[in-house]
Parts: sequence; C-alpha cells; structure tokens
Amino acid sequence: MDLGRSTLKVLVARTANAFVFFGAITYFTRTLPADRVSAFFLYLALIGLLSIPADVGMRGALEKRLSEGDAPGETLGSALAFKAVTLAVVCVAVLALGPLIESALGMPFTGLLVAGLVAQELGRTYLSVVRGELRVGDTAPIELVRRVVWVGIAVTLVSRGWGVRGILIGHVVGRTVEFCWAFLHCRTPIGRPSVEQIRSLFAFSKYQTVTSVGGRVYQWMDVVIIGLLLSGTYVSAYEVAWQVTLLVLLLSKSIELNIFPQISRWDSEASTERIESTISRAVGIVLFVSVPALVGAAIYAEEVLSLFFGPEYVIASVVLVILMAEKTFQSYNDIVGTSIRALDRPDLSAKAIVVSVGLNLVASPLLILTIGFEGAALATGGAWFVNALMQTRYLSRFVELTFPVRLVGWYAVASLAMAGVLLAIRQVVPVDGLVVLLAQVALGVCVYLAVSAAIPRVRDSVIAPGMSVVRG
Repeated sequence: MDLGRSTLKVLVARTANAFVFFGAITYFTRTLPADRVSAFFLYLALIGLLSIPADVGMRGALEKRLSEGDAPGETLGSALAFKAVTLAVVCVAVLALGPLIESALGMPFTGLLVAGLVAQELGRTYLSVVRGELRVGDTAPIELVRRVVWVGIAVTLVSRGWGVRGILIGHVVGRTVEFCWAFLHCRTPIGRPSVEQIRSLFAFSKYQTVTSVGGRVYQWMDVVIIGLLLSGTYVSAYEVAWQVTLLVLLLSKSIELNIFPQISRWDSEASTERIESTISRAVGIVLFVSVPALVGAAIYAEEVLSLFFGPEYVIASVVLVILMAEKTFQSYNDIVGTSIRALDRPDLSAKAIVVSVGLNLVASPLLILTIGFEGAALATGGAWFVNALMQTRYLSRFVELTFPVRLVGWYAVASLAMAGVLLAIRQVVPVDGLVVLLAQVALGVCVYLAVSAAIPRVRDSVIAPGMSVVRG
C-alpha cells in the first residue's frame, strides 16, 4: 500500500465530507430552532453509544486480523457471526425501551434509531474489511458518497417541513448506501465461522471495546452532561463548536486510518525501523495543521460562530478555543494510539482511555456547575492531555519514539507570524461579513505556508514530501 497516495485520497474525501457536513449543519441551525437541532445531536450521541455494545470492538479486531493476512475468509465469517448476535440483542433492547427513549429525547424516532444503528454497523464493518485488505484509499469515495446522500436527502426533507425527522431519514439512507457499496468492494469471501477465530478476534476486541467506549464518551459525554445540567441551547452551541474543531483532525484521522493496517503488517514482519520512521513523520505532519489552527481559533472564534451559525452561538466562543487546543492533543493521540493497537497491544491503549475518561467524568460536571459550560471543554482538554502522556510512555516500550520538538517549534514561529499579519489586517479591515472572514482566513493560510516554506527544516520534512505526493 502506498501510504502517501492512500492518505491523500482519504484526506481529500474527508475534507469534502467535512465541508458538506459543515454546510448542512449551518443550514439546519439557521432553519430549525436550536432546541430542535439539539434533538439531532442527541440522536447521534445515542446511536454512537449504542454502537459500543452492538460492535464490542469487533470492527477494529477484524481490521487487525485481516491485515495480518491469516485465514481472511474464516476471520470475516467469524466476525459477522459474532456481530449478528450482539447487534440483534441491542436492537431488541432499544425496541423494548422505545417509550422511555422517546420520552427522554422528546420525539418518537425509535424505529429510525434501530434502522440507523443496523445500517451504520453493517457499513462500518465492511469498511473495516476493505481497510484490513490494505485498501484504505478505496474507502474514501464510499464515505464521501454516504455523506452527500445523507445531506441531500436531509436538506430536501427539512426544506419541505419534515423537521428533524427528515435529517434522521437522510442519515439512515446514507448509511445504507455506504453498506451496499462497501459490500460490493469487499474481496474477502465469507468463510465458515470457527471458535478459534472468534477467540482470536475477541482477544483484541475486548480491549478495543474499551477504546471505543472512550472514543464515544470523549465525543458525546460533554453533550449529554450539558443536556442534563443546562438547556438545549447550550447543547447546540457546544456541539457546533465541537464540529468546527473536528476539521483540524481531518489530516490525523486520514493518516490514522492508513497507518494502522500497514504498521500491523510491518509488525508481523518485524520491520521495526519502518514503524519508527513512519510514526515520527506522522506526528510531525499532523501538528503542522493543528498548531496554526489553534492560533487562528483564538483570533476568529467569535466571528466564525456568529457569521456561519448565528449570533446565538457566540456563547461558545471560549469553548471553541479550548476545544481547538484539545484537538492539538487529540491529533497527536490519533497517531500514537493507533500505533499501539497496531502493535497488538490494545490493552495499553485501553488503560490510558480508562484513566482519561474517568478524569473527564469527574471533572466535567464539577466544572460545568462552577464556571459554566466552558468547564466541559476544560475537563475534556485536560483529560486527553493526560491520555497523550500515558500513550507516549506505553509506545516507547516497543519502539523508539522521537518527538519532533524543533519542527513543532518552527510551526509555532510560523503561526505567530501569521497571527501578527492577521491582527494587523483586522485593524484596517474589520470582519463584518462572511466574505471578509473567508478572505482573511485564506490570507492567514497563505502567510503560514509561505513562512513555513522559508524554513528549511519544515520545507524538507513536510512541504516537499507533501507536494511530491500531490504530484503523484
């Protein structure tokens, strides 16, 4: 697998995916009341939490075992048999608790919840199969089409008065398209399930479950706690800020998807040097994006929320900056955490997750009650900084992890130069409209890239290799 080309394909698709979603959220927040949009975010939170027992870490285990190249058909058949049981149990439980769920969330959508969960789990499972075949780049158009279908249907139905239900229907249809396409692209035959393969899968998945729980809790815990302690308006504002900061993780998530199966294959071949150099380069590349993004958020947080989503979302300006700092830690975690799991030590990654989630569970409600919903962002940022420290220590046990300190220092220099130019421009041209905002952001990107290109270490380590990949 060509890591550079595959990562570029995933990055382009995920960038388009993110902007489609970003545009959809902008439309929904301007069309529907904030308390109605919060119902959609709660739906996503619930379906995300339900996917944990429905999957039990099986997708990650399936990708890991397939990437090792041992008995692929039997591995896939065993994973699907296991998954069918867990998914059926969760769906029956949701249907049985339907009235309680509908009462808690304020809208009757149990049927859509079950349909969305089934479609999502089948689609994600077959995407994991394609990735386990070391064909990560082939999943890029599948994920993009899924998002385009969802947004197209959702916007159409919302514009015709379907409200939040229209968004949920679009979600179900998009996930169904994802499953059908991934299934058709899968090259691994479904073999006969075996107890031996199920045990092998479960040996990995039991720890992957903890990681999945941590990821879901990390993504949705703050929203749920804010929903319990504050109003729906704060839920929507926090989630909008969260979605904006997720744009920073496009690169790290794209690299994460590609290096997991490749490091797994190299680990089975004892290619330690290739693993070490790949991890070091990946860390340097992802921080090239997250460092200037934090500086930009500190300058334009209020304008981004106001001009894109509406003045009622400006209350999350401080939250946006804090979460952008947290995403800097998370972009690093994406590389280090997936490397630990690819080395077949998901237990260590799980330990770090348990500690950080525990810290977040305790700190988030306390800080929300004492300083407001900004406290949720502070709790999350602190917890995942601890996670980064722990995972670094664990990974260092198996490979020599070299953190690119000087490279990141140069990123900071280029980011400060960008900030100086932007602050000067703001004094002359105030940000009073969306066009001005976008123009100044584009200018900031150009200044950052120009200064970075003038720094030999950054040019040789990041920019030149990136241009080489783009040229193909």
